[in-house]
Amino acid sequence: MGIRYFVTVLAYCSVLSLVLGLNYSNYKIIRVPLTSQDALDSISSLESKGEVDLLSDGKAGYVDVLIPPRSPHSRLLSALGGVVLSRDVGKKVKEERGSLLKSSPLKQGDFSYDTYHDLETMYAHLEALAIKHADKATIFDLPGDTYEGRKIRAIRITKDIQTAGSEDKPLLWVDGGIHAREWVSPATVMYIADMFLGEVEGEKEEEVGEILDTFQVVIAPCINPDGYVHTQVERLWRKTRKPSGCRGGVANWFGGCFLEQCFGVDPNRNWGPVGVWNTTGVQNNPCSIVYPGTGPFDQANTAAVRSYLESQQSKLQLYVTYHSYSQLFLTPVGYSAEVVPEDNAHYLAVGEAVVRALAARHDTEYTAMRSGELYPASGDSPDWVYLELGVRDSYTVELRDTGEFGFELPPEQIL
Repeated sequence: MGIRYFVTVLAYCSVLSLVLGLNYSNYKIIRVPLTSQDALDSISSLESKGEVDLLSDGKAGYVDVLIPPRSPHSRLLSALGGVVLSRDVGKKVKEERGSLLKSSPLKQGDFSYDTYHDLETMYAHLEALAIKHADKATIFDLPGDTYEGRKIRAIRITKDIQTAGSEDKPLLWVDGGIHAREWVSPATVMYIADMFLGEVEGEKEEEVGEILDTFQVVIAPCINPDGYVHTQVERLWRKTRKPSGCRGGVANWFGGCFLEQCFGVDPNRNWGPVGVWNTTGVQNNPCSIVYPGTGPFDQANTAAVRSYLESQQSKLQLYVTYHSYSQLFLTPVGYSAEVVPEDNAHYLAVGEAVVRALAARHDTEYTAMRSGELYPASGDSPDWVYLELGVRDSYTVELRDTGEFGFELPPEQIL
């Protein structure tokens, strides 16, 4: 049973409470093609000053820019070839909130895929799965707490999990929710856990059984829980939540900030190795959405995942992280457009298989490509796993859609 087969099965399968704070009324989303470095530099400058927000990272050849009402920068973005995707983001957020209000409450431990769920509901379902499938599943928390005191919960699934030898099997890791606003990511990863335990897609029992005979699968649906919870009040929040400094680096006499207190680090720019971290695709303004932090793993959540994966290095054979949006399957490496791995033929074959499987299942068109091919970015988790831990099969899946709904993907498109 090979890695490529497992990745294909994952692809084939392929949050929370009410939005009570920032409502994004009359905010616009403008898609700008990245036809030149000047275009990227202009947009990055606006983002660094806090005048716009970036909703995509350019890997698909464009960047989606969130601008506030009456922004003076609409003309600049239009001059760069920008096209309006949404004229009122707040309307989408309000509709999403209404959908959540209408969803039926669940019994403790139950789960559904007709709505998005809060962190506690996800964790309760993982606990229920471990109790119901005690012969195949157990839950555990990664080391330590997040900045706001939360746990990162994971579930380990394999055949005969109570036997001593089960922990020696080759390990396949799946995570989601590293970027807080990407609600479909934790939902998808929860579905994968349900699939491996036969709660959904029972017809795959034989295929799943073959995987669990050979491998142990560890699934962590939400590895940025502080950020995820914060999206209840700021729907499009991306980063962690630890205070990160002052805009412009200017503090006042009382220990606060003259301009703005910044919060959080981009947890997918916060990984090593040291020689790669903070080299490209980042901003050193602590208010930027791509701020990489003061050093690799200076965030409790990324440090916790690192600690666990390092302890499993000799067994780790696959790393898959789920993001949204753009419908991409990304292979190593992400920090450079020029660096092409020696075994790129392997990645081309895996990518082709995954794209084919997704098309067969959902009639949805994905694109497979090297992560850094169009827009290099340093410090992401798959690069660290690939470069530091030596795991060849280290991938990112960017889920639906391509911008029509973006992060407010309707629940009916989770599956």
